[in-house]
Amino acid sequence: MSDRGLDYIPGLIAAYRAGYATDHVHLGFWPEGEVLTWPQAQEAMTALHLDALNLRDGMTVADIGCGIGGSLRVINDRLHDATLIGLNIDPRQLAICDEIAAKNGNSLQWIEAEAAQTGLQTASVDCVLSLEAMFHFPDRQHFLAEAARVLRPGGILVCSDILFEHCNSEDAAACLAVITEGYAPWPNPRATAADHEVNGLNLRATRDISAHIDATWDHIVSSRMTPRASPEAAMKTLHRAGLMKYVMSVLDKPAT
Repeated sequence: MSDRGLDYIPGLIAAYRAGYATDHVHLGFWPEGEVLTWPQAQEAMTALHLDALNLRDGMTVADIGCGIGGSLRVINDRLHDATLIGLNIDPRQLAICDEIAAKNGNSLQWIEAEAAQTGLQTASVDCVLSLEAMFHFPDRQHFLAEAARVLRPGGILVCSDILFEHCNSEDAAACLAVITEGYAPWPNPRATAADHEVNGLNLRATRDISAHIDATWDHIVSSRMTPRASPEAAMKTLHRAGLMKYVMSVLDKPAT
């Protein structure tokens, strides 16, 4: 991390401790035609990713960039006799994760590690999840190569990423600078689909869900926030200008 890395986390943790925020550290997902509260939309985003993992009892699941544990909490409720592993570079978030009690015969492990250097054994994991975390990683392809290494043959990776396109005007470039500073580390905000390609993994599906996150801004951006000062307001501006995309990908490791 840089000196400004993850500076927004203390405020997020304080909001969670005070009961103003959930344990999901990501945007919300609104299915077409549905009216959801903010916590329901965050749960819906989690469910969208978890459903794509095809989870089953007894699996080993690694959440890389696990935040404060919301996704693994849900998996812990769903599965039995599973090994659940959360990885994060930030010990403050892992301290909250450590408060989750294992149930249903599951085991929970929390590891402080880089996304591209997990320390997990080769071919030891059935599923890898990375929900809205890839943009924090120093190199997306190094992360994907690590996911390919730790996955067992036939294993699945589900990941989501935020991508910015054509932010060439002065206003758009200023918004992008505010976002990358406010949510640092964000080493490569101008990544493209090519950054999601890596040997050892097959791209099964990619879904652009940008239209389904729009209501997020109504919940996290107030009228007092300006795009030149607030990363949330800057993201709202770029998203509604069509310059920001939210993409979810499903990849698998060949069985043979």
